[in-house]
Amino acid sequence: MEERPLTAGRTAMGVLRRIREKGVAGVSRAVWDRLEERLLEGYYERSLGIATAGRISRQALGYESAEWSEYGASTYGNIRRIMRAMEVDPDRDVFVDFGCGKGRVVIAAAFYPFARVIGVERSPALGDAARRNVERARSRLACPRIDIVTADASAYDVPDEATIIYFASPFSGATLDTVLDNVKASLVRSPRRLRVVSHGYDAANPFEQQIRRHEWLALSAEIPLQRSNSAWVYVNSRWTCGPVQPAA
Repeated sequence: MEERPLTAGRTAMGVLRRIREKGVAGVSRAVWDRLEERLLEGYYERSLGIATAGRISRQALGYESAEWSEYGASTYGNIRRIMRAMEVDPDRDVFVDFGCGKGRVVIAAAFYPFARVIGVERSPALGDAARRNVERARSRLACPRIDIVTADASAYDVPDEATIIYFASPFSGATLDTVLDNVKASLVRSPRRLRVVSHGYDAANPFEQQIRRHEWLALSAEIPLQRSNSAWVYVNSRWTCGPVQPAA
């Protein structure tokens, strides 16, 4: 079928349709989110000399199981919103990003004074890219210790000092259950306050629902993100060194 040319009338109708669906405020917010994405993407990639953008299919990464997601970096705007919601203790907090890809979240976290930032990545190619990006950005970062580990997430031994676990829907199913069981095992070995940050996009996301089935985690906060998405913060409701305050 022949593609119809884009006309001013069709463009106006599209805008009116979006206004009816989202309202003027919603459309304005969507436009701002898109602009913010483009501006921050260019700023961070160019100023740090890193390359973390793009998408890579699950098949291209060699992942046969549908449990594993394709590569697609979180937007800088969303990462900034999540990190600003974290209260970082420089002497105590250790951040672990499961499925770190090319290292965008690792680098963004390392702008904050964590004691240590760790990225765990199954793909050797992505892990190598993350290491290169970290080295290019290292002089600008506040965190003194940054490590990229190439490993299957389910086989990774969660450090007993880890206090923030970050997921941007990198995997699901048995892999996610095993990783969360490994996190819980580290709490049994070393009782402490721990936060799990899930960038699952919306509450109905299967990834998010799977996390919520782990009853040892209590929902603590919701962080509003771009395009009406959210991230959620969970805290351990058992094996904790301090009182847990679940969200009302």
